[in-house]
Amino acid sequence: MALKEFSPTIRRFDKVSISRIKRTMSDVSYLSDDLVFLPMAADINPTAMAPRSIDGFAAIIMLSGEATVQINTKNYTIRPNMILFFSPDSVIRTERASSSAAGYFLAYSKSFINRIQVGLSTALPVFMHYRKSPILKVNEEDVHEVLGIFRLMKMLLRSDKTLYRNEIIESLFKAAFYIISEISNREKEQLPKQGRCEVIFDEFMNLLEQHCRRERNVSFYAEQLDITPKYFSSAIKQVSGKTAARWIDDAVIMEAKNLLKFSGLSIQEIAEQLNFSTQSFFGKYFKQHTGVSPSRYKHK
Repeated sequence: MALKEFSPTIRRFDKVSISRIKRTMSDVSYLSDDLVFLPMAADINPTAMAPRSIDGFAAIIMLSGEATVQINTKNYTIRPNMILFFSPDSVIRTERASSSAAGYFLAYSKSFINRIQVGLSTALPVFMHYRKSPILKVNEEDVHEVLGIFRLMKMLLRSDKTLYRNEIIESLFKAAFYIISEISNREKEQLPKQGRCEVIFDEFMNLLEQHCRRERNVSFYAEQLDITPKYFSSAIKQVSGKTAARWIDDAVIMEAKNLLKFSGLSIQEIAEQLNFSTQSFFGKYFKQHTGVSPSRYKHK
């Protein structure tokens, strides 16, 4: 198979926003500056030539041909029925691609993934798989299902139905994320055997999903795992790059956002549900982590 080399004429680092992609690429479908997807070919590629960084999460679903993509100086070869994930601010460059290389490119902002409120049990398999390898192997049926959702999103984004467009697109994206999560679970047994720190992280995620509404203390989770808080914190940071306290805060805020938007409870009742001593304490905590008050978030 003939491979096309991308010999860069530009060596500078190029940061690409979702807004820029939607303005400069052809056949683009997008939702504001939060979500963009488009078909890709060897000669139509937002990651070709100069090293680039996407201001958000991104993925390539490979449909035909072959390409080698460099992520943070490490090369990965992708072929049909593979999905390649990029985390925010990863430095990406397409090193080479066959003339038949084609697929779909998807990028979405951090605020968008926070807004669709994917639970820990859903997001964790994707996070864990990506941490081990940015490539997820899928089958033709998987690709057909995911692309079916994307095509429906594309049709709705170009339709004259706008009243609930955002809600519909967010729900469809969430459905695609659930499919990816199930695929990651399916592939889990094929991953290398977990070390002690990884086991601790998995058990912490399970505990966090069960107890985050009531427990925000790192010591509680360390005690449940029968290890010292210092070792617990070190293991979580080593595996995930985030502190245990940050994971706890993120889980509590996710629960708070869900309750504020969908439960119908008052802010006082939500504060009680989340084991805050006062509504005022909950309000300060929520604003510290989101930049807005619970009341403003609830009614926006």
